[in-house]
Amino acid sequence: MKTHPQTWVKVNAPVDKSIKDLVTALNRFPKLQTIESCQGNSTKWPWVCFYYGEYWKHQWKEISNFVLGFLGPGIVKKVGDVCDVSIKVAENGQILGELFVNPDAIPIVTKAITKLYREYAP
Repeated sequence: MKTHPQTWVKVNAPVDKSIKDLVTALNRFPKLQTIESCQGNSTKWPWVCFYYGEYWKHQWKEISNFVLGFLGPGIVKKVGDVCDVSIKVAENGQILGELFVNPDAIPIVTKAITKLYREYAP
């Protein structure tokens, strides 16, 4: 079956105000697509879920290389343990990344992600 040529675009969507800059920083990575997020509450940290690369082909290597080989270690090196980056298999079988951030650290994590984007070379 032939497929049409595709390209990456960033889609406008509503985002909780306190994490809008964080979501914007993540979306600077060309192959990263945020899919849901929440600013959290008194018992849960803010979080962002994302796909990376050609996720519809179940390309676990792309997201693994990005999250485990670049984003996760890069964030920890810059900000320590104020956030948690992981990969999971969702209920629908899709492989996605998750970022949880201490609410007090949103600005420094956002700044770190912006710096990592400048360093990124796929």
